[in-house]
Amino acid sequence: MAKLPDTTIFRELFNDAPFVDRYEREPENAVDIIIPVIHSNELFRSNLLSFYREIPVNRLLLGDGGVIDDTLKVASEFPRVEVLDHTRYHSQGYSIRKLIEAVETEWFIYLHADVYLPPGWFETMNRHRSEYDWFECPQCITPLFEYMLEPKLDRSYSGSQMGRTSAFADVLPRIDDDYLFRNEDIIIASLVKGAGKRWGRVDDTFHYHQVMNRRSKRKRQFTNVRFDIQKTPEEDIWEYTNQIRGIIKYLKPDDYLIYGVQIGMDRLRELDALDWEEFIPWVKQTNPAWLPYLHKTPPFKQRLRTLLKKWALRVLG
Repeated sequence: MAKLPDTTIFRELFNDAPFVDRYEREPENAVDIIIPVIHSNELFRSNLLSFYREIPVNRLLLGDGGVIDDTLKVASEFPRVEVLDHTRYHSQGYSIRKLIEAVETEWFIYLHADVYLPPGWFETMNRHRSEYDWFECPQCITPLFEYMLEPKLDRSYSGSQMGRTSAFADVLPRIDDDYLFRNEDIIIASLVKGAGKRWGRVDDTFHYHQVMNRRSKRKRQFTNVRFDIQKTPEEDIWEYTNQIRGIIKYLKPDDYLIYGVQIGMDRLRELDALDWEEFIPWVKQTNPAWLPYLHKTPPFKQRLRTLLKKWALRVLG
């Protein structure tokens, strides 16, 4: 497994890096890159700089599925970009098909618009061409999003506070050199109130609190991050319908896929969006191997598993 460097990637992402076109020194190794796009993000230019630095780009082929932001404008600043009109296609998969059909090089690279490539990526991938016809590498997830924390308790979890110095006259003598660590917000607030002073939380401003890997006396490492996206019911219906129908149409059932399809069906049932009388004939015609694993009413074990999952998310967070 690849090892992450000691320093984080964020400085690179936001640096004003120079444009390096690897194609100019390695045209003999050039490959086409394909990217289906509807939108990108604020780092798209940095991502493109990493693509051209790492890969000798023959052509950057963008499948325009109806871009809603400045993705195409940013891409137009780079050389050898071709935009294919895919606005009439319904699915990302068909856009990928058409992009591959447009490839002219022996090998090509499929990237997402929100990917940044580290140094040495192309050399390392190239070493495996004799082993595979289609291959991929692990992801290093780089969360970059803002959300307002809504505390369940009457606290703000610290980060930016303001106080009257004199209010601490009777508080400071009570603070020993012992256990205040990442609990100071609630402890100091309690001590201030206990000294007869006023504590409060104002809600007409906020601070940005960064969460990222950094050097520490105590060794620690993030292994995953969880965030919840508020989606409309319409978005959920569209997403789960495409996911379960895509799996059923193109793949054979196995334990992992069956579980995923059942979870998707559960969500569509919650939204009253699973038309059983239409769904089962479609499965029978499309891929009947799935029929034994699909139930109009979820089996007891599946219902219990879903309930336990919801309970764990609510209680354990």
